[in-house]
Amino acid sequence: MNNESDTTLTQPDSFGRHWVYVSEAQVRGHAKGHFGFVIWLICLWFVCVGGLEIVLGSSTSLPRLAYGLALFVTGAGLIVRNRLAYLAALFVPMIFLIRFFSQATGYGIVTISPAQYYDLINALVTVGLCFYMFEGDRPNFIFRRRYRSYRAESELK
Repeated sequence: MNNESDTTLTQPDSFGRHWVYVSEAQVRGHAKGHFGFVIWLICLWFVCVGGLEIVLGSSTSLPRLAYGLALFVTGAGLIVRNRLAYLAALFVPMIFLIRFFSQATGYGIVTISPAQYYDLINALVTVGLCFYMFEGDRPNFIFRRRYRSYRAESELK
């Protein structure tokens, strides 16, 4: 982090964590500013599942097609470090949770269809993905251009 004028320490957030905000150039110049294996895997998940939803939605329903397109565009946006794609990555996959729980609460249905397994796996991946994208140090540094200041937090204690 060469240019100290672009670095600002902020007040703690609602959880009491201090963040240091940096510029895009500082993020790209730092070793942690490059995608790691997990972030590439997340981007690949969005693109592949979005593509599958597009294929399945093209023959079944327009909402599923639109949802698949949203997932695919989110994955492509994450690859190019779009901040709106980061925000979409936190909220768009929640439809898997809604779809899984709406199918799981079917009245009197004892059998489980393969579609429910598909939605269950995607719902579990979604929970882990959203937690990592929201709480992870590297995603916060790359997409939100901030990093945790553990020093500021330890000085307050």
